[in-house]
Amino acid sequence: MNKDKNYYKILEISEDADKRAIKKAYRELARKFHPDINPGNKLYEEKFKEIGEAYSVLVDEKKRTQYDLLRGAIKSKPNAEQVKKQASKAYSEPKPKKEKPEKNFEGIFSNFAGKFAKNFAGTESKKGDDITTDVHISASEAHNGTVRNVNILRTEKCPKCRGKRIINHVSCDKCNATGEISTHKQLNVKIPPKVKENSRIKISGEGNRGVNGGANGDLYLLIHIIKSSFFTYEGLHVHCEIPITPSEAALGGEIQIPSIDGFINMKIPPETRSGQRFKLAREGLPDTNSGKRGDQVITVRVEIPPNLTEKEKELYLELARVRNFNPREHIIFDK
Repeated sequence: MNKDKNYYKILEISEDADKRAIKKAYRELARKFHPDINPGNKLYEEKFKEIGEAYSVLVDEKKRTQYDLLRGAIKSKPNAEQVKKQASKAYSEPKPKKEKPEKNFEGIFSNFAGKFAKNFAGTESKKGDDITTDVHISASEAHNGTVRNVNILRTEKCPKCRGKRIINHVSCDKCNATGEISTHKQLNVKIPPKVKENSRIKISGEGNRGVNGGANGDLYLLIHIIKSSFFTYEGLHVHCEIPITPSEAALGGEIQIPSIDGFINMKIPPETRSGQRFKLAREGLPDTNSGKRGDQVITVRVEIPPNLTEKEKELYLELARVRNFNPREHIIFDK
């Protein structure tokens, strides 16, 4: 927790935002700056960490209150040193028919400070908050399953005060009397086969640390399948559309086309029609369980080059004179 950072500004929310608005802002920003979406971008990586730090503080009511106290947004409660001074001042003024304060000061102060510490620290056990993080995978990984390394920001028990929030009746300066610190952790998580878009995968016990002995929260992976503007999928089969030139369509040839594993060569037979479909066996998605692999289905589309030159126009006119071809002569129109 850093009082010099404006966590509200980092999450782009107002200072009176409720928990729902905080979670919504975090999801949107975390998705935008997530290291898996922006690999190698150090600025985005630091921004992602900063967003996680702000979220871990503002989503927790106790942490948020402590943060606002540190920033001076709300009036602070007296700390243990102030309590001790007040108690000492009270005993410095003797009252009639009472024992001298020196005889009873230590016990009374210990009792008073003990109650203060108990109220400050809290005794109720509580399960830690759950964490949700976005994971982006390819269609092939979605079908077969994969292992992903994910970065999460979660709370851990403060190593200095061991979650007790105070040390010798004084607020812990390492965790700012919250009993917790925010830490980054990397996890290798297994994505099962045949997951769908927006599937939620639960990783038990990898959420935020429980309070006062409570169970840890859980980690939820929100799956997003990276959509390709080129490929579409039908089970294990991969579909795509490839443009070819008029000369390739008429004379045939060998062209290079994309596949899910890279570029491969494909033969175009002579007199290929626009819209004709070809199948490349075993070039689709692999199934790791059965060992089978789907096919890649290619639909060709004859494409005329733009901005024809005068020479090209002359050649097309000559071709039209050489071959009087009417592809619409078989169309029957019934009125």
